[in-house]
Amino acid sequence: MENEEKKYPFLTVIWGTNFDFGKELQVGKKPVLIGRSKEASFRLTDRMISRRHCIIKPTRDEYYEVEDVGSSNGTYVNEERISKKILVSGDKIRVGETIVKFHYKDEYDTMFFEKLYKMAVYDGATGLLNKVFLLDELKIQFEVARRQNSVLSFIMMDIDDFKRVNDRYGHPIGDIVLKEIAKIILVQKRTQDIAGRYGGEEFSIILPGTDIKGASNLAERIRKEVEKKEVKAFFETVKVTISAGISSYPLTTSSIDELIEQADDALYEAKKSGKNKIITYMPIVGK
Repeated sequence: MENEEKKYPFLTVIWGTNFDFGKELQVGKKPVLIGRSKEASFRLTDRMISRRHCIIKPTRDEYYEVEDVGSSNGTYVNEERISKKILVSGDKIRVGETIVKFHYKDEYDTMFFEKLYKMAVYDGATGLLNKVFLLDELKIQFEVARRQNSVLSFIMMDIDDFKRVNDRYGHPIGDIVLKEIAKIILVQKRTQDIAGRYGGEEFSIILPGTDIKGASNLAERIRKEVEKKEVKAFFETVKVTISAGISSYPLTTSSIDELIEQADDALYEAKKSGKNKIITYMPIVGK
């Protein structure tokens, strides 16, 4: 039909980890590798998925085919284990405990699902990861650090006296301040660092492969940028400061719960000892 919208093939995670849920990829002429490895073009975090699990590729007659590439737990299409199978729109591919739907969408479908995904994953006020997805990513990165015997640091940041900002200027200006702090964090962090809004005026950063000194350097850069920033909001100019606490695996703990608790304790000490400062958690020797 003349006015029929052109549709494109997509892969969409309709069941999986919180971090993967809603993830999408448009399938083109190049093969798509699904797996946990960094080389995977559709990388998933489900621990039951192999590093190289399956490949989806176009056929000569313009269909798409899924092929298992020696995965540990198998590839299933509509709950039937396969080695190779031609896909039709609506097929559900199960890899590990994750279900990926193969389907065709037009541009309006694409925009709709992209908006839904952003609403589920990101904090609306700051554009950073929301707390649920931030903590899910921390679990993933902690497990990677543990298995690879590498380091992982965690920063908890809090805007000093933020209640006074809201009380004096109102919540709309407070929201602008939050956005500006988030922008500073995004500019200062490395690509591999993961930033999120922990709640209220608190932010967190996960730093894979970074020791406590490197984390402290980043936190200090952010603190200085915030301190000198003048936030222009409506007819007001607002200046704020932040405090931060830092913990690190395996230096300060071997537990993910303690990693969060220690960063929070160090943040509390930074607040108690004058604010606008960074404190790294150091374990008590012999404890």
